[in-house]
Amino acid sequence: MQSQNLHHTVANKYNYILESLFYIIPFILGLIYWLAFFPGVMSFDSVYQWKQLSTFIFTNRHPAIHTIFMWMLTRIWHSPAIISLFQILIASLVIGYGLNSIRKVSKLPGYIFVAIGILISINPLVGIMDVTLWKDVLYGFLVLLLSIYIFNLVSSDGKWILKPKNFIILGCIFAFIWLIRFNGLPVVLASLITTIIVYKKYYKHFIYASLIAMAIILFVLGPVYSWFNVIRTSTFSYGIPFIHPVVAYVNSKSDLVSLSDKEKEYLNQIYPLNNTWSYSCYDATVFFYEGADFTPVNEDPLMLVKILSKLAIRDPKIMINHFICLSSFVWQPNQPQNVYLETILLDNFNTDLMPTWAIYKDEVNQNSLMPTVRDFIKHGVDAWWNRDIYKLTWRPAIYMYLFLASLVFLVYRSRHKKWLLVSVPLIAQSIGMMFTTQLQAVRYQYPVYIISMLFTIPLMIMALKNRDQIS
Repeated sequence: MQSQNLHHTVANKYNYILESLFYIIPFILGLIYWLAFFPGVMSFDSVYQWKQLSTFIFTNRHPAIHTIFMWMLTRIWHSPAIISLFQILIASLVIGYGLNSIRKVSKLPGYIFVAIGILISINPLVGIMDVTLWKDVLYGFLVLLLSIYIFNLVSSDGKWILKPKNFIILGCIFAFIWLIRFNGLPVVLASLITTIIVYKKYYKHFIYASLIAMAIILFVLGPVYSWFNVIRTSTFSYGIPFIHPVVAYVNSKSDLVSLSDKEKEYLNQIYPLNNTWSYSCYDATVFFYEGADFTPVNEDPLMLVKILSKLAIRDPKIMINHFICLSSFVWQPNQPQNVYLETILLDNFNTDLMPTWAIYKDEVNQNSLMPTVRDFIKHGVDAWWNRDIYKLTWRPAIYMYLFLASLVFLVYRSRHKKWLLVSVPLIAQSIGMMFTTQLQAVRYQYPVYIISMLFTIPLMIMALKNRDQIS
């Protein structure tokens, strides 16, 4: 009896140490990147948000809730370092929780998940992203957490949702996925609808989660935005995505005869129609930086939708070709030649390019606390990029297909179709991005990368187990 108790105690201690490692490893490796790129990596958008929180003038051009959250963190320490450190903490908690959740269900050896935790966290694509001040980082880990929650839901045959803690947190996840990125809505709706359909006997608990999400969203968009005097007049993010396909029509010399004089004048205000409208199906900013005036789009985005609808009905082929080309980074495994793919940043935005931002130079400039490590990582990334001639390890499509293949294999082996629900956040994210992206960028599909890195290997190993064990 004493021998059994001792064995049980030793097993518990082993599990406790192992589960702790799942959280500690990502955090320690994240700290290395944090110190190497201290106080964090900042792009043009990051410095723009830094200006907002420094002047306490918030706009909704980038979701204001993210900038407000950055402001709250900087009340603790007025430095980008507190924001990048918080992102590392969130990444560690979500990765650790995911590794623990999959291990408990799969019953696989703990060393497999320790190895996965190291591989994810040491990867420069993850390590540098996690210290970059982009809303895409928090958004990515929220979508990953949603995928983990759905994994737990399926593995418990729906019973997971019965616990108040779970449906409350699920509601919070829904709310902030929706709030932090404008394209988060399809992910929320697709995940909610599919889980309710499959587990309809627990529909009340999904309704509870939905009500919690709506309450948070209304509270943020109402009182919180009012307290912070958020300038809500900007409709930039809702109107701008429609410009790119319209540019495709104008650039193709497509006949604009179907447009009224008022609609032509509207386009003429954006950019003179008698000038060449610079166009690249891979990158909307080619036209954006030509000096286009987005004021008409901000003031009347529906007019642009109406114009695009008319042009698409008259000549749908241009629209189809445009979106096939634009979305290629979502579904195409190889990198097309001479096509720019925005990956990770190694250096911060040069504030000298924006004279009014020069006052933030000392705050936002990188000042590495581990310059040797930073140089080593930088050289490694450069070599990685140059040697991978087809850019396969950078393409989000590769990660997406690996994850989906492992999940389909698990479904085939287990005869349990409900596992397909785990793919819903990733698929909804990818389809939404195909129609809303403005350029080809790794960060837009960051959820796809981390979902694949966490799930692919365990799902594949689970599928190879005995069918009775899987079921």
